[in-house]
Amino acid sequence: MSQAPPPLFTSPLALGVSGAHGTLLMPARATRLLVEKAFEGGVRVFDTAPAYGAGKAEKRLGRALACLPRSDVFVTTKAGVSSTGLARRIRDFSPDGIERSLRGSLARLGVEGVDGLILHGPAPSELTPALLARLSDMRAAGAFLHLGVAGRGAELDAALETCAFAILMAPVHPFVGDAAQARLRAARASGMAVMGIEAAGNGPPPLRMPRKPSDLYTLARRLRAGAADSPRVAMPGALADPVLDGLADCVVMTTTRSEHMAANIAAMTALGAGG
Repeated sequence: MSQAPPPLFTSPLALGVSGAHGTLLMPARATRLLVEKAFEGGVRVFDTAPAYGAGKAEKRLGRALACLPRSDVFVTTKAGVSSTGLARRIRDFSPDGIERSLRGSLARLGVEGVDGLILHGPAPSELTPALLARLSDMRAAGAFLHLGVAGRGAELDAALETCAFAILMAPVHPFVGDAAQARLRAARASGMAVMGIEAAGNGPPPLRMPRKPSDLYTLARRLRAGAADSPRVAMPGALADPVLDGLADCVVMTTTRSEHMAANIAAMTALGAGG
């Protein structure tokens, strides 16, 4: 009887170094301390992307990783979408563009290779044989260990059909719908690891007055969303539910506050999602 493969992710909770961490609203030292606190609390998975603050978030995570044992952390970054500021996004899923992006990410992170490279929302037509061949070459060269894809619909189905991906990153909140939940379960049943995002829902964050500069980032997002009022799940329990329900292997939290992170870690541990 064959044994199930060991879990890909080394903790059920990940810290996303994104949002305000890619801006001057969050001091670089505060980002580093938050990463270190996450590690002390048992978090071993860290996610970022070149699109977050035009690479600033990757640089900050890289500085924090330099203080941690590399073999004990699972680091993911993305490729295919970059930024030149807070708003402008540039898409490039060509083989040369993806390789150029990954080389830049490795330099900013200060590592020879990442554990997971996640294509940042490619259209099905962008998952070309030429791109998959180049990715295979880069993996063989040690630039990354596992290939992933982030998305919400058709791009995930296209990735599943290629059988080339080990990680699927997608929303895991209760409002995604039956088809999306079925996709997540099918991915896990096929041996893929699911990295959940938006566990609380895809609606705008609650409208609160800022207490520190980094809160201005969340406030700006809320104001841009206008009167949109999509449902949300209460935190911090929302992070553990997808793991307990079998929808995800690991769920990403995004925060700038150590007290919020501590509450998230405690909730995951108390509900047994880390067992």
